[in-house]
Amino acid sequence: MGHTSLDKIIALQRNPANIRNLCILAHVDHGKTTLADCLVASNGIISSRLAGKLRYLDSREDEQIRGITMKSSAISLHYRNGDQEYLLNLIDSPGHVDFSSEVSTAVRLCDGAIVVVDAVEGVCPQTQVVLRQAWLENIRPVLVINKIDRLIVELKFTSQEAYTHLQKILEQVNAVTGTLFTSKVLEERAEKKKEEETESETLSGEQVYDWSAGLEDTDDSHLYFSPDQGNVVFASAIDGWGFRIQQFAQIYRQKMGIKAEVLLKTLWGDFYLNAKAKKIMKGAQAKGKKPLFVQFVLDNIWSLYDAVITRRDKEKVEKVMASLGVKVMTRDSRHSDPKVLLSAICSQWLPVSQAVLSMVCEKLPSPLDIATERVEKLLSVGARRFDLLPEQTSSGSSKPRPGIPIITSEQLGCSASDCAPEVPHLSCCSMESIYLLMGRELEELEEVPAGNVLGVGGLEEYVLKSATLSTSPACPPFIPLNFEAAPIVRVAIEPKHPSEMPKLVRGMRLLNQADPCAEVLIQETGEHVLVTAGEVHLQRCLDDLRDRFAKIKISVSEPIIPFRETVVRPPKVDMVNEELGKQQKVAIIHQVKEASQGRSSDTLHVDPTGLVTLNTPNKLTTVSVRAIPLPAEVTCLLESSSELIRTLEQINMSLREGKSLDISLKTLESIAGLKAQLETLLQGRKWRNAVERIWAFGPRRYGPNILLNNVEGYQRPSVWQCLDRVGEVGAQAALLRDFDNSIISGFQLATLSGPMCEEPLMGVCVSVERWDIQASAAPQNQDSLDEDSVSHEALANSAVEGSRETCAKVEGTEAVPSQTKRRPEAASADYRPVSGQLIAIMKEACRHAFQAQPQRLMAAMYTCEVMATAEVLGRVYGVLGKREGRVLHEEMKEGTDMFIIKAVLPVAESFGFADEIRKRTSGLASPQLVFSHWEVISSDPHWVPTTEEEYLHFGEKADSTNQALKYMNAVRRRKGLYVEEKIVEHAEKQRTLSKNK
Repeated sequence: MGHTSLDKIIALQRNPANIRNLCILAHVDHGKTTLADCLVASNGIISSRLAGKLRYLDSREDEQIRGITMKSSAISLHYRNGDQEYLLNLIDSPGHVDFSSEVSTAVRLCDGAIVVVDAVEGVCPQTQVVLRQAWLENIRPVLVINKIDRLIVELKFTSQEAYTHLQKILEQVNAVTGTLFTSKVLEERAEKKKEEETESETLSGEQVYDWSAGLEDTDDSHLYFSPDQGNVVFASAIDGWGFRIQQFAQIYRQKMGIKAEVLLKTLWGDFYLNAKAKKIMKGAQAKGKKPLFVQFVLDNIWSLYDAVITRRDKEKVEKVMASLGVKVMTRDSRHSDPKVLLSAICSQWLPVSQAVLSMVCEKLPSPLDIATERVEKLLSVGARRFDLLPEQTSSGSSKPRPGIPIITSEQLGCSASDCAPEVPHLSCCSMESIYLLMGRELEELEEVPAGNVLGVGGLEEYVLKSATLSTSPACPPFIPLNFEAAPIVRVAIEPKHPSEMPKLVRGMRLLNQADPCAEVLIQETGEHVLVTAGEVHLQRCLDDLRDRFAKIKISVSEPIIPFRETVVRPPKVDMVNEELGKQQKVAIIHQVKEASQGRSSDTLHVDPTGLVTLNTPNKLTTVSVRAIPLPAEVTCLLESSSELIRTLEQINMSLREGKSLDISLKTLESIAGLKAQLETLLQGRKWRNAVERIWAFGPRRYGPNILLNNVEGYQRPSVWQCLDRVGEVGAQAALLRDFDNSIISGFQLATLSGPMCEEPLMGVCVSVERWDIQASAAPQNQDSLDEDSVSHEALANSAVEGSRETCAKVEGTEAVPSQTKRRPEAASADYRPVSGQLIAIMKEACRHAFQAQPQRLMAAMYTCEVMATAEVLGRVYGVLGKREGRVLHEEMKEGTDMFIIKAVLPVAESFGFADEIRKRTSGLASPQLVFSHWEVISSDPHWVPTTEEEYLHFGEKADSTNQALKYMNAVRRRKGLYVEEKIVEHAEKQRTLSKNK
């Protein structure tokens, strides 16, 4: 391997069979960047610590360059493996969990991945995440077990102990892969079983029951990491060495005359050498013998470290160098740091770059070997069926085409007339330039053959975050990326100097384009808000905004943490764990009635069971609703199925509009599965037939709240109508009552901002039990305005404003008799005020029904994993307790003195947490924070003492810290809402008469 020239790379680009597109995936501290540096340096290219450096648009002033979006850092290398030359397009993605969206981008671009695992820490949560991301994208991984030097220098393991430890790490990694594989096989088995059951219904005869899971007949040997398969490298990237057992098999084949095939099968495993019989025998562990891997491999490495690092024995080092045929420079041999000499020896004896790159060339696929399953998955979004795609798309993507397609800078240019007008979100553009990505450098090219990773210029005005480029409008967009980290932490940003606001707007637009996970929002107040995945991601985005995109000084608000509002079942015990009597229930209802005072009693009624009845100001419409807490399992299911629910809503929208839609069988099965799960979870008398009566989901029509139709006599089309094969769509659509969408829109508005602090609702079922509209309120001319033609989103956005403007009109006019003939314009004018008022009272009814139940805040929670030694364990617990964290469990990592602590921590308390942990433990512990779930805060923010025991325990003022009230007031204060606070304006300080002696 020599210096990679541009001409060499251009020549190699034309041979896709010898191209390897790969990424490096790892936990942030497992040595991924050091390994990448070794691979790059071996190619004659000076490394610049690639990780995370080139995530965004290039910051140079050249407009052509600025149009390139680079997710993670990419570089092209060439490598000679035997008599073959390979082109390796290497993407080094960030290792921190906050940047997992960029890992998703990297695995989408690549055909294979190098997974790096620390030999001491083993499989961490981030390791599981990257393995799952690689699995979801159908790319093949290989494994590098790094930092083996730590077993020698830090943990002082013997070679035998290290072998046992490495075996356990391999088992851990393979266990993750096995879990992913098992779930896939079980899903396929379930689908096959459904097909067999369908066929058996049409056939007569004896029923045969098969209880096998399908795992017995499935070959999964190729999925696992095993040294004898050549897909595992043992390495110490910091010291420059790494090897596969194939290298030692070749060494000992020449020295001992044993066949390489035999050594490959026995170098890893329970085998030992019987020197007398000159045979390799099985059963090393049972007979107390050294395994071949220890005797032939690890003992040699341990001896080298002992001579160079521990004893610094010059004579022994010289003997080792002579036996290995290694020569080092005089300055390296005389260097005061023994690591320099060690690295010089190892980089010649077992160069890590050679081991890793040869494994990549042999074990990872070329672009020509892309699996058909991956192609079909990429092109099948939501309800779209792959087999119903246009012929030029489906046939071209599943069958190899002769020749090498070439992308040139003139391609992808088309006129507006060429684009099909019915295709949504389609833009016509021209690529201005194409580039080869070489770290921080960009080499402009005239053409790039298919199968390569490249940069594209000139798409700045057309691509927001991602796009599918095609010369044909018939090509559908690829499926969205799988993001493991959700954007949850937000800040408001403004320029230091108001005159630089245009620069900030432009910079935030560029940041939004460049980062796949960051979101940029403009609030109704005009604030510019940045939403990121975590504290580290936030800091990185702010730095990039200052230094790369906006290039101005900015002011940043305190982090804005989202909460959710929910209702719970009435508690059975009070705050001092005493059983509640009637007194507490009366107090709750009394509080609700007090809260509802100040509103006209003739329009609002709340009964003792929590049923809220609300009338419009003109008394023409009445709505009665009740809020019911959803079981926690149902809430989790709805939240995890948001994309599927969104697809279901799109299907229902098309059916209501009378459009024919070809829905994939897999999508229908997923929807049917969701319905079945809901029916299983919603059990009991109050949930009888509830799933069939679901009116809508919310907010935004796919959220974790349910609108239930309990209106007597109102039969409307089910949200599951796409599963019903019987009946015509048009007949079902006609069953909708007038203003049906107004009820839905009011529900959407209510669930989008709750009454506690205007945060979205979660886990709430709103049951509509009465809905009366007088005849004079109904539209008189149905032809003039069809309710279904009203845009739901526009209606939801303008509902409140529309209701304020039009309420006065309806109140100030008398109802027009139904027999009076009116022009269509008049009918339409009367229709809108009623619709607006219905939206407004539905929203208010939902809010009052929510307040009639025990209310709780839900906090966003991180799962926190900390590795620490026994000496600093107490300090870690102290920091967690101080920040409202809760330890789930702790365990000692086998074979080490490290403890693994798993805990949950509120996102609101997480800022500065990692720094505080490191400071308190002197850097011996470092936490890993991953957004996990939403959790109900047990304390009631509106709680006041109502029982005698509570008065005695908390006092009349009950001024002890209420965590939920603290969070709620902080959110209300930030939003400019009313906060009930007691402020002391005049007070005297108590003085002591005598001094302390």
